[in-house]
This record gives sequence, C-alpha cells and structure tokens, in this order.
Amino acid sequence: MGIPLLVLVIMAGIHFGLVLKTRHQLGDATNHATRLAAIARNPNPAVIRTAIQDRLGPSTGCENLNVTSSSARDAFGVNRVDVNARCTVNTGIGGQLLSFLGTSEISVRASMPY
Repeated sequence: MGIPLLVLVIMAGIHFGLVLKTRHQLGDATNHATRLAAIARNPNPAVIRTAIQDRLGPSTGCENLNVTSSSARDAFGVNRVDVNARCTVNTGIGGQLLSFLGTSEISVRASMPY
C-alpha cells in the first residue's frame, strides 16, 4: 500500500527539481540576454529571445518561450531595458498524474541600465 505513495513522492520530487533547474537556467539566460541588449542598446524582443535560446541550448526543458521587452527612463534619467521571459517546463515525467503540483509555467524578469 505504501509503495505507490512512495513512487508518487519520488516522482513529485524529481518533477519539482527539474522545474527549479529550468527556472534557474531561464533566469541565467534572461539576465545574460538583458545585459547583451543593454550593451547594444537594442531592446528588440526577437533578438533577446534568440540570445536566451542560444544561452539555454537545445537540451533545456523550456518550451513555448515567450519574451517581451521594453525600454524606459527612470526618475534619474537613466535608460533601462526590461525583459520578461516565460516558458512551459517539460520534465518528461508525471504528465497529468502530477498536475496537482501546479502549473509548470515559469516566468522570470530582468532589468539592466544602459
């Protein structure tokens, strides 16, 4: 009776760990792409999205990557680029069985002055 529960707990732990790993990778890639955009002074979302995908590489679990960006000037007159990146995590395990854990959609933000 306890074996199915143990398997479910182990699968949930693996799923949670993969989601956290992917969130960390997306955060790193978004920060990197935001810095590149600030250096180039080019807040074009297509260019930023390409930089994020290049940094993530082909083996990430991040699917349906959506990137938005904007540039703004703060109260001190400093321009900045703001980037929001969102994706769905495909862990490859659990599927509908682990849907009770919540959505596997992750979102990160980054901002960099230029």
